[in-house]
Amino acid sequence: MNDQIREQLLGYLLGALDDAERIDVEQQLAANPDWRDELESIALTLEPLAETYEEFDPPAGLAERTCSLIAARTTVTPAGKGLHPATRAETRGRNRWSMADAVVMAGICLAGAMLFFPAISQSRYAARLQACQNNLRELGLALIDYSEKAGQGYFPAVPVEGNRAVAGIYAPVLLDAGYLTDESKLICPSSALAPRMDVWELPSLDEIDQASGRTLILIQRSIGGSYGYNLGVVINGRHLAPRNFGRTYFALMADAPSLLLAGHRSTNHGGRGDNILYEDGHIRYVVEHRYEGDDPFVNRLGWMEAGIDADDAVVAPSFTPPFVTNVAYVK
Repeated sequence: MNDQIREQLLGYLLGALDDAERIDVEQQLAANPDWRDELESIALTLEPLAETYEEFDPPAGLAERTCSLIAARTTVTPAGKGLHPATRAETRGRNRWSMADAVVMAGICLAGAMLFFPAISQSRYAARLQACQNNLRELGLALIDYSEKAGQGYFPAVPVEGNRAVAGIYAPVLLDAGYLTDESKLICPSSALAPRMDVWELPSLDEIDQASGRTLILIQRSIGGSYGYNLGVVINGRHLAPRNFGRTYFALMADAPSLLLAGHRSTNHGGRGDNILYEDGHIRYVVEHRYEGDDPFVNRLGWMEAGIDADDAVVAPSFTPPFVTNVAYVK
């Protein structure tokens, strides 16, 4: 694999690509297993950096000091009209930049660029991250409202079989019940789905029930928007929707986890971290993906399937069914 492709994949993981480039990489990843393997390899290499990531501000007064230094290096003494020609020549000679001056100026420009452009990128990243968190917060309020009224204490259920048997079904259920009024809240602004927001529509439950074949597959892939939802839990051999106990540790939603990146990190934010919405409504931005308790993306058996007990939360991307390998033990 050539260096240009690796640069594209690195830019994808760091969230540094523009919308068109990101869409192109997504298409290549879907069609080419070599790209997926390389992406996984690069993500693993970057993981130690992600664990130490933190935001920081440039040193105070850096811009002022840089401008003052540039002004000092570029001050030109004007040649007076009454000066002797020889004196004017000497003045012009003194005002010419030496190679050392050029090197210093280039260094200043480079240092400024290294501070300025990452700051712009970081600011854009932070703004999208905050907007994504706001979306999850509103979706969390809708889910809690649903559980307290329509759900009789339970969040929307993901069926075990049928056209609705995928994690993303939570969204059309909320829409149908009147708890979701703004479909744009389902789209993270830094996700691959964001550029298609103007043409993306959330189907109704009737449309999902009547769909089949490729149409159904495409619907199931995107009905959850940019987010993953809880697959439910198994209690006494029965698959149930999670009950709302207001737990601080039970993951209800998150940036849609990836099946390709280490730790199932989401691609929504370039693989740098995930917003996770917990049952009590609070949101945590997770970078290190080391959980003291419950891993929100796999159950206690290590599978991305429904939890094996009431406190085993598993959040999965839109197209994921509650069971793939272990459905036999569910009544």
